[in-house]
Amino acid sequence: MSVVNAVLQTLNSLKLDGSATDGGSQSETENLETAEKLRVFCSLPTIALNLGPAETRAKLIPTINDLVSNAIDAGDDEVLLAIAQKLQGFTDLVGGKEHAACLLPILEKIICGVEEVVVAQAACDALVEIVPKLPQDVIEDKCMWMIRRILEEDLYCASRKVTTKLIITCYPLVSTKFQSDLKYRIFHLADSEEEVPLVRAAAVQQLVELAKLIGPDLKTELCLLLTSLVSDNQRVVRAACVGPLVELGRMITDGSEFDTSVRPCIDKLANDSTRDTRRAMASSITELQKTACSFGSSTRSLHQIMLNLLEDNEIETRRLATTHLKEFCLASPKDILITILLPQLREHLSVEREEPVRAELVRCAVSLLACIQREDSLPLVQHILAFLNDANSQSKQYVFEHFAELVSLMPASEIQLTLLPSLLRLWQDKNWRVRLGVVQSVPILYQNLNESCARETALPANLAWLRDPSWYVRECACRSLARLLRVYPGLCKEVLNGLGQKAVAAAAAAAAAQAQASSIAASSGTAGSSGQSGSGINNPSSASPNITNSSGGTGSSAAAGVGTGQSDLNQSNLSSSGMSNSSFSAAPAGSTLNSINAITAQAAAGGLKALVSDSNYHLRQIYITAVQTIFGPGIPDESPYSATGDNPEMGICLPGIANAYAAVNHKASTANSTSNSVPECCQPPPQLSSVYLNSCATQLLRLVSDDVVANVRICASQALQLISGSLDKKFIQKEVVPVLRKAAETDADADARFYAQESLNVFVPA
Repeated sequence: MSVVNAVLQTLNSLKLDGSATDGGSQSETENLETAEKLRVFCSLPTIALNLGPAETRAKLIPTINDLVSNAIDAGDDEVLLAIAQKLQGFTDLVGGKEHAACLLPILEKIICGVEEVVVAQAACDALVEIVPKLPQDVIEDKCMWMIRRILEEDLYCASRKVTTKLIITCYPLVSTKFQSDLKYRIFHLADSEEEVPLVRAAAVQQLVELAKLIGPDLKTELCLLLTSLVSDNQRVVRAACVGPLVELGRMITDGSEFDTSVRPCIDKLANDSTRDTRRAMASSITELQKTACSFGSSTRSLHQIMLNLLEDNEIETRRLATTHLKEFCLASPKDILITILLPQLREHLSVEREEPVRAELVRCAVSLLACIQREDSLPLVQHILAFLNDANSQSKQYVFEHFAELVSLMPASEIQLTLLPSLLRLWQDKNWRVRLGVVQSVPILYQNLNESCARETALPANLAWLRDPSWYVRECACRSLARLLRVYPGLCKEVLNGLGQKAVAAAAAAAAAQAQASSIAASSGTAGSSGQSGSGINNPSSASPNITNSSGGTGSSAAAGVGTGQSDLNQSNLSSSGMSNSSFSAAPAGSTLNSINAITAQAAAGGLKALVSDSNYHLRQIYITAVQTIFGPGIPDESPYSATGDNPEMGICLPGIANAYAAVNHKASTANSTSNSVPECCQPPPQLSSVYLNSCATQLLRLVSDDVVANVRICASQALQLISGSLDKKFIQKEVVPVLRKAAETDADADARFYAQESLNVFVPA
């Protein structure tokens, strides 16, 4: 017995859920689990291909027909669904269009035999795929009678519902006489009050396709039908009228006819009391607006309907309307856009409180900026940027997501005077994503700042960001600092060594102000809050973020920074910098601001060199990351900011880590080349004096040889690889090679020895 015959025998003996006998022995094939049965039916095309067309028609099709009957009796909808889906591709397997009609009875049986709409829809989809391949006489002889039987005799509403789609498929394939019958049936299903509402709604929806097939000749009949249906007592029928109404509007060429036939229907649906109808209107309002405004008069504009939808009491209706607001604005007359829609958009940006709707409003506003004139866009830009002062963190994040487009439309004078201070104030936000947005956004402003502003404002802020509680923010701050030096290389000395005594004095003043604020807060009964904020100045020589100095690896610290950067930290573990999330959230407003000022002043006074000797190994790692970013082959590109955090690139695989290995590989591949091209996904590094590079490299070598944490030694060895292209040969031979060789031979940690040897191979190829 062949394999195919064995499979056919298995199909013939297969017992479905309700068709098995109550007693007696049964073979294993008669009691297959549902998943196993479905796998058998999924192999039907393979069986037919092996049998050939003639054998498929003679053996397999009758077997499938019997299986369908058994499955209907057993109520096994999963089997019926699998069979219907596979029969969709059986036209060629049974011998082409001459023999495809043998599939019709099986599919009709499935449609008429089940109540489940999904199964009936799958069978109808198969018919829609098969019928166009049949000859016209077969369609008129078999398909037309099948449609009549289903609509007139079948009791299940699911079968009549899906058959409306089959009517539209058959319409262009039959003669005029049958076309009239099909058109009558679809109109009758839509208008018959005795029919089930779901069937009527399906028929109304198919009027869209029927209107596309017939064209303007259907205009009068469609207008009369829709005028009646928009007042129907069934909400699903009224909601389904919106699509055909769009098609009716496209058929009309005269403005007065639009006013008398379409506009009343639009107004009726727009004021409907059910949310389904208003949602359907919100989804199609742009197409209706294009039609209304195509007649050249602003009086026909549907802007008031759109404004009503934007104020709807249902959140989802407002969100749908907002999703189409940009296209609606572009389809509206210019005077309506400037005088009504843009002011209303600004107002809704202020009053909307639901986050999904607010997100769509911001996206709409930002995308509109490029489509309107600059003088019209500036008030909208300022309104969007006002979200930076919003109490809700999510609103600020929406602004960061589109920050570059917004800044490009702002006057340069306002960037330095208003926008930069607003951004820097947000660094005290308790949400780490907001702080990340600040660090990612400020580099966009560097080209618009003068050097004194960069030195006095941007530089201290960048150095302070390196001490943020979240690893992701600190790592991003390293790239921000490198971009600052790329624009202002003259600040390199201050970056490495700090701003000196002047900054120390500022730190002392900020600390005194903070202490005074804490004292006042304590005397007014808020000692608990001031106690946390006052911890930021006890030890000015150490400014480490509040991260437990454990021996955990770099990867685990990154994960902790990203995943748990916003959890309240234990008060007993607060570090001397005061940089804890609880200091952001629990301290009084004035005390928090003073704490931020003190941290910024301390960071500016110490520069990067204060990090390399810090007792917290996380900050020593940040020093390494900053050095390799500044002096490496390129500054890694930022991942796009995501307001909702759903960007797959925003995880513990940080941009610096992701690009470090690419940079090393790039260095190895161009070792014999004189070209110093920048690696992919990177920007050119700042052009700095080799004196600063040698100083930083010396600190890296000290970390490789002396640091007590193995992860720090490993990171320092890898950083030496990244900056190797900038080091001169004399320094390499005299300083770098001996230290790496010693570490590779004598380091107590096996991983540290491995990475030291790997770096040594870069400097001294085998």
